[in-house]
This record gives sequence, C-alpha cells and structure tokens, in this order.
Amino acid sequence: MKKIKTKAGYIAYETTIEENMLLGGRGVCDDCNSSVPNGYLVPVLNHYVCLECYKDFDDRSKYYPEDIPFETKNAAYFEAMIPMEGGSTK
Repeated sequence: MKKIKTKAGYIAYETTIEENMLLGGRGVCDDCNSSVPNGYLVPVLNHYVCLECYKDFDDRSKYYPEDIPFETKNAAYFEAMIPMEGGSTK
C-alpha cells in the first residue's frame, strides 16, 4: 500500500486487491461496482474505488476541515491492517 495525497489535500492509498481483502473487501469499486485488481482506498470516504472513480473524486473534491477526524481514524485503521510500501506499517 502506498500513501498519496489528493489534489484537495486528503489522504489516499494505492492498493492491490490482496491488500483490500485484508480489510474484508473483495476488490469491487464502491462507486461503480466494477472489479478492481488495483485501486484506491480513500479514508475520508471510507471507500475502495477504481482508477476512474478515484480520478473523478480527485477532480471534484473540496477540502473540509471537519472531515479530518473521520479521515484520520480511517487512515490509522488502514495503516494498522495493511503493510505500507517498504515493509513498514506506518
């Protein structure tokens, strides 16, 4: 799992289907329901999405400071459950 930032400044993670399965997912985009072998976890939405849906979110999202506690909680959970790129969990 690789941590990235969206254009609006939110956290996102590039993940594989295997990593998504560590969270109980099945590699299906939460927005368009397509099968996603490699996708994106978006903590502020608590969603796993395909590249196209991620691009749509990235292009239209706006930063809201009141979302940060929710994003931080989900990001901490994702990082505790899925190894980060390079072997570290944080």
